[in-house]
Amino acid sequence: MVNAYGAFMGLYDAHLLTKNSDLQLSLVGATESFLLLLPSIFAGRLLDARRHYYLGFTGFLFLFLGYFLLSFSSHAGLKDQGNYGLVWVTSGLLAGLGMTCFFTYSSHNVIQTENRQWFPRKRYIAAGITSTGAGAGGIIYPLAFKFLVARFGFPIGVRILSGIVAGTTLIAFILGAPCKDIPRRKVGAAFKLSTWIDKQALSNRSYSLYVIAVALVYGGFYSVAFHVTEWAEVKGFGTEEDIPGGTGVSPGSSGFRTFWFLTIMNGASIIGRLASAWFATHLSNPIAVHTLTCFLASLLAFFFWPFATNNAGAIAFCTLFGILGGSMLSLPASGVAYLIPDSRHSHVGQWTGMMWSSVSIFALIGPLIAAQLRRRFGMDAVGYWTGATLLVTSVLLAGSMWLKRQGDRKSATSTLVGQGDSKSGQVTPASPASYVGTIV
Repeated sequence: MVNAYGAFMGLYDAHLLTKNSDLQLSLVGATESFLLLLPSIFAGRLLDARRHYYLGFTGFLFLFLGYFLLSFSSHAGLKDQGNYGLVWVTSGLLAGLGMTCFFTYSSHNVIQTENRQWFPRKRYIAAGITSTGAGAGGIIYPLAFKFLVARFGFPIGVRILSGIVAGTTLIAFILGAPCKDIPRRKVGAAFKLSTWIDKQALSNRSYSLYVIAVALVYGGFYSVAFHVTEWAEVKGFGTEEDIPGGTGVSPGSSGFRTFWFLTIMNGASIIGRLASAWFATHLSNPIAVHTLTCFLASLLAFFFWPFATNNAGAIAFCTLFGILGGSMLSLPASGVAYLIPDSRHSHVGQWTGMMWSSVSIFALIGPLIAAQLRRRFGMDAVGYWTGATLLVTSVLLAGSMWLKRQGDRKSATSTLVGQGDSKSGQVTPASPASYVGTIV
C-alpha cells in the first residue's frame, strides 16, 4: 500500500486537501514508510519465535481499520472537504502500523536458516517472487482507488477499497506460516534489551555499513515515488482525471492521466524484483546486484527526471526507474541473509528487524527533505536529491561487500591454520583476529 500512496497524494493535492502544503501531504506517506519499518525490530524477533499468526491478525485489523476510517476524513468527497488530521491518523498512523506486521513477515519464511528451510538453494529467487506482491499491489491499488473514487466518490470508494485490503491481508494471514523444521527461539523478557537487539549484529562492520546503505535507499527512492504524479502534471506529461465534485478536468478530456506514471513504475518493479532475484541467486551475492542497481538508478534520477521533455521520455524513466526500484526494495532482506554469519542464522529475523527499524528514520525524513527542496528549488530538485542518495548508497554497498569478503578470508585462514595444527598434533589457541574474522 505504501507504493500506492502517490495516487492518494495526487488526489489530496488536486482535490481534497489543496490548501495543505506539499510537506504536509508528504508527511502522511513518510509516516506510513516510517511505521512500516520502525516496529520491525519487534516483529523480526517475534517471527524468530514463530509468532506469525499474532502479527498477521494484528496487521489485518490495523490495515482494515485504517483505510475504513479514512473514508470518514471527507464528508462527501467534494473539493477542499478533506480533514488532514484524520487523513494522517488513519492512513499514516493506523495503516502504517498494520503494514509493519506484514513487512518482515512476508520475507522471513523464505530466508530462514541455511540448512533447514524450504528453499535451501533458491532462497533469493523465492524472496524475489515473494516481493513481487508489493509490485502487484502497486498496480492494483492505485487503479482500484482511482476507479472507485471516480465511480462512487471518495467516502464510498475508500470503504470498498478497505474491503479489498482486508480480503488480501486475510489471505496472507491464513496462508503465511513458518517452516516447522526451524527451531523456535523463545522471546524471553520483554523489557530486556538483548531480547530485541543482538549485540553481535552491532559489532559486525559489514552489516552496519549495509544498514546505513539501505537507509539511504529508502530516504531517496520514495521521494520520487511520492512525487511522480505531480511531476508528470507539472512537466505537462499528463492531467489529473475527473473526480466527482470536480478537479477541473472534464470527463473524456484528452491527455495521459498522471496516475498511469505511478502504475507503470510499480508494474515495472515486478520485472526488477524477479530479475534481481535471479542474478542474486546465480551470483550467490545479492549485494553485488544491489550495488549496480543503485548506481544505475542514481544516473536515471540525475539525468532523466530533470531533463525529460515528452511523454515518451517520462514513460521510459518510470519504466526503467521502476525496474531498478523493484530491485533496490526487494534485495535488503536477502542481503542480511547473505551477511549474517553461519553461527547466527537462527537470528535472521532479529537482524532483519533491526535493519528495518534503523532504516525507518531515513524513510521518514527523506521524503520531507525532498518536499522542502521541491518547494524551494522546484520539482527537478527531487530528482537530484534521489540521485545523490542512491549514488552514495552504491559506494556504501560496495564497502559492505568488501568488508564481508575480508571477513570471510580471515575466517578461512584461521580455519586452515587450525586444521594444520591439529594434523601435526599441536593445538594452537585461536588469535583475537580469528574471532574478529568470524564476527565480521
